[in-house]
Amino acid sequence: MNSKSCSGNADLNRGRILLLTAAALWSLAGIFIKFLSLPPLTIVFYRSFFASLFFSFFVRRSVAMPRGPLLVSMAAYTAAISAFVSANKITSAANAIALQYTAPIFVFVMIHFSFREKIAGISWVSLVFGMFGIAVICVGSAGQPDAAGVAIALLSGLLFAIYMVSLRYLKEANPGTLTFLNNLACCLILLPFVKSELSLSFNEGCIVAVMGIAQLGIPYWLFSKGLEKISLQEASLIVLIEPVLNPIWVALAVGEVPSKATLIGGSLIITSLGFRTLWQLFNGTAGPAQRGDRDFA
Repeated sequence: MNSKSCSGNADLNRGRILLLTAAALWSLAGIFIKFLSLPPLTIVFYRSFFASLFFSFFVRRSVAMPRGPLLVSMAAYTAAISAFVSANKITSAANAIALQYTAPIFVFVMIHFSFREKIAGISWVSLVFGMFGIAVICVGSAGQPDAAGVAIALLSGLLFAIYMVSLRYLKEANPGTLTFLNNLACCLILLPFVKSELSLSFNEGCIVAVMGIAQLGIPYWLFSKGLEKISLQEASLIVLIEPVLNPIWVALAVGEVPSKATLIGGSLIITSLGFRTLWQLFNGTAGPAQRGDRDFA
């Protein structure tokens, strides 16, 4: 094996480690949210506040962004993460993260109707199994106290899908700049709703700062660096470790054990996405939903 080949393998392995680290940090969201007694929107406000401070270092002079898609991106991002954090407060972390990962499934349908792009056969398989997984979770929560949380978690997946589709119109924008603007807009949008609930203890302030910087900002940077060496298909497969790790951390930290319906339904959703990504990886294809598949939970 020549030195060039060794160097290439080292770069690939380094990229994979960066992506795994990013996914592991993203997966800590459930623990932080469960530990905080703050209202959900207050958590979202401060998380985005500290994230915007972090992303301000990555702002670059960029091309002009279309105003309509940018406003949709800001609104959908704010609504999606607000729904995700709220769902974590009402239902299990496993439900919240599994149903958030339905976003790429919803994107298949949105892309089909918005851009008249045909849904490939493998995407139909992913869509059917993903929807079956959603049905299992919803049926399992019917009549349970967390049924509203399951509905909000599913809404977060739909809102993230709208956010991901909006990125299609913003693909020329610098990612760091766009993420800074989305988090800054999130703070401004939520401020009227949380201005009477902004008081924090020192410990709460530390936790939300870590959430914004170490759980959101740093893994975004690691993910971006990893993509310099790893294809988006493989990256999308690697970060599927996030919805696996998230409920494990929460179970270990607070003793929250997912229900049987959540385990079955969540497994179907994650497996459907993983199978589709593996198919693309080995066949050298990339579906229309790949742009933005892992943009900030």
